[in-house]
Amino acid sequence: MRDQRLAINPYGRPFVSLAELQQWTDARIEILSHERRCPATGSTVAEAWADEVARLTRLPETLPEPFDLVATRRVGLDSLVSFEGRQYSVPFRLIGQRVEVRGTAGQIQILKACEVVATHPRGTPARLLIDQAHYDGPSTERVMAPPPLGRMGARIQELSLAPVAQRSIDLYAALAEVAR
Repeated sequence: MRDQRLAINPYGRPFVSLAELQQWTDARIEILSHERRCPATGSTVAEAWADEVARLTRLPETLPEPFDLVATRRVGLDSLVSFEGRQYSVPFRLIGQRVEVRGTAGQIQILKACEVVATHPRGTPARLLIDQAHYDGPSTERVMAPPPLGRMGARIQELSLAPVAQRSIDLYAALAEVAR
């Protein structure tokens, strides 16, 4: 350690800026990495580093998110799982299967076989969080696809998306027409 400290001693000369000091330090380390040898292998620090770099793997594109709560839940017939007093939708193909539910900082992650199959916001006032895309798609060998929303369901969904203060009375009239 002392040898390394003395080899890179910036106190011997003045530096105009921090960038100049960094440049001098980088150059000095580069020179020393080609001079210093490992007593066990006989290779230089630079050779050992080149060998190690070749063996390093890339980090995954998306790093796992830390979570504070995890639970295993069975997906209900309505394609929902319960977690923290709320119900969250998952793809319908998982009905009857067990999934892992993770509570992260700002969202809920639902995993099947270590793959994230659904995410929802965490801690919202809503008690039922549904992603309509979870009910779309073809049937599987095990699970029949739910029927499409239809005119009534589509109109109800359209109404629910608009804030109450901005809903037109015409939407309620159209809903009444569809219900007849």
